[in-house]
Amino acid sequence: MEIHVISDGKQTVSELTKRMLMIHDEVDYIHIRERTKSVSEIMEIVSLLLNNGVPKSKLVINDRLDVALLHEIPNVHLPGHSFPIEKVRRMDPSLKIGRSVHSLQEAIECEKAGADYLLFGHIFPTNSKPNLAPRGVQQVAEICQSVRIPVIAIGGIIPNTIPMLSGVNLSGIAVMSYVIASDNPQNALQELRLSLVEVGNHENTI
Repeated sequence: MEIHVISDGKQTVSELTKRMLMIHDEVDYIHIRERTKSVSEIMEIVSLLLNNGVPKSKLVINDRLDVALLHEIPNVHLPGHSFPIEKVRRMDPSLKIGRSVHSLQEAIECEKAGADYLLFGHIFPTNSKPNLAPRGVQQVAEICQSVRIPVIAIGGIIPNTIPMLSGVNLSGIAVMSYVIASDNPQNALQELRLSLVEVGNHENTI
């Protein structure tokens, strides 16, 4: 499964880029999701990552379509409150467009609108959403069965919860603070990978 690491908006430009440069070789995608930073700060993050060897193909710009276009980043992720998928697709058919969804109906609608993949959550309890009940494994499994595009699970995903996703036809997982806020992001990522491998090995023996 793919591993997506998403910035959590809590690090400085320097701290964030340092952590992402430590792990970029080991992940499939790095999402720049910095809602409280200025455009110039987000541009600086992207420039620093690119100048230090992170491929454009690994970067995903969350919401800031302008930043993605100015840096010619091929991947954008649109939150539910962001631009309509259809308009972004018409503007640049080459973009890979992801969309955050929170229900089966929304997932089906976004697939029809032209999204390339869906990010669904939160699956498990998470400190970032303490007052919201998790949507659970059953809901994400239903979405995976109902759409043909890839589905990425997010929310409370740590090595101990990954086994609960066994048997779900996910294309990947997305993590934020577990990796990006860790004292050792590389070790945190290795623990996630080990848990994913163990789940895969278990499924292959069934």
